[in-house]
Amino acid sequence: MRPDGGYVIVIRDVAPEGALEAMYFNPNPLPFAKAQASLVAGAIRLAFELRAGGYNGSTYRLTYDAARDQLVGVYFQAVQRKDFEVFFQRAK
Repeated sequence: MRPDGGYVIVIRDVAPEGALEAMYFNPNPLPFAKAQASLVAGAIRLAFELRAGGYNGSTYRLTYDAARDQLVGVYFQAVQRKDFEVFFQRAK
């Protein structure tokens, strides 16, 4: 969950090649057009692209921070054409 607005990413499965079965909630569910995980220099990186619900072209580029158990990175808001630093914390 992103604590600055209650946005949620739910990851249900990761395929061996890194494709993610994932959904976005704001608060209603929106499918990701693309959802991919990769391992870069030992870091788990996640990339998501939205093309529904007025988010056409908005993206998340996140890295897993194991010490904080958070996803941290940048949200590109396509309508405003701006980047925002964000983090997601695991729902308890």
